[in-house]
Formats: sequence, structure tokens, C-alpha cells
Amino acid sequence: MFRRFTPILLLVATCWAVFFVNVLVFQGQLNRFGIIPRQVYGLPGIVCSPFLHASFQHLAANTIPLLVLGAILCSRRPGEFLAVTLAGIPLTGSLIWLLARNADHIGASSLVFCYFGYLTALAWFHRTFFTVVVAVLCFFAYGGMLTGILPNAGPISWEGHLAGLLVGVFLARLAPKTKSA
Repeated sequence: MFRRFTPILLLVATCWAVFFVNVLVFQGQLNRFGIIPRQVYGLPGIVCSPFLHASFQHLAANTIPLLVLGAILCSRRPGEFLAVTLAGIPLTGSLIWLLARNADHIGASSLVFCYFGYLTALAWFHRTFFTVVVAVLCFFAYGGMLTGILPNAGPISWEGHLAGLLVGVFLARLAPKTKSA
């Protein structure tokens, strides 16, 4: 049973390992590999950005929802977590690169929003008892984070949040309907 959650545990462990290497070895310089919209040198950020965090507080704030929503994905069908993650990171990153304001966009929150969008949208597209229950639980636990898709003047990438949410809904639309969904 524990093996089923290995992918999300490895993803979160990678975020923490990258954070400590970035802080202790590179003095935060790896953060320049975030997504810089519409700049060629910002392209690596499409893949790197979810693993980069500005501070301990930034990473800590992303860790719990990443673990919870990722664990829910891992508990569904084999391979679903991997499919949503491997499609979600580049699709979300590409939207940020194409459409976001000029800033350095980093952090796993775009992936958190992707997982949230995916899990809640499955209820609409699949309309099974289990997808509705999961959607309701996710919404009650994390629905408040939807305010993060609203434009703000701060350093928070609301564009990354919105892109992640939209990509999650898109991936839910593409998800195959099965008895376990």
C-alpha cells in the first residue's frame, strides 16, 4: 500500500532536496531558472519552476497541499499521478511562459492548482459517486485557495495558479472514464 504513494513522496522530497541544495550550495541562484515569460532563457523554467522555491515558508506552504492532493491522485488508478504530473508541469509552464507578466515564476503551487483542478473537474466530467466525493472533499479542504487565481500586486504568481487550474480541468476532460474513476 505504501508503494502506491512513492511517486508523490519522491516529488515532495525532490522539492525539498532542490531547496536545500539551492540555499546551502548555490545561495539561491538556482531560482533564476524559473519561468521568465517570453524570454528564451526562461524556457528551462517550464520544467524547473515547480522544484524551485523562494523561501522555506514558500516551500512549506506548498508541501501539505502537494502531498494531500498528490496522495489522492496516487490512490486512484495506477499511472494517473504520473500522467497528470508529466502533462501538468509542461502544459502549465508553457501557459505561464506565453501569457504571464514579466517576472520570475517559481514554486510548486502551479502543480497544486493543477491537481486541484483535475480532481474537482473529474466530478463534472465523470459524474461518479467517488469523483463527486473526492471533489467535495478537495473543495472543502482547499477551495479557499481559489482566491490565489485573482490578480494581485504581490510576488505571488496568480498566473501560475490560474494556468495550473485550467490545465488540471483540461486534463480531467481528457481522462478516460473507468469503473474506478
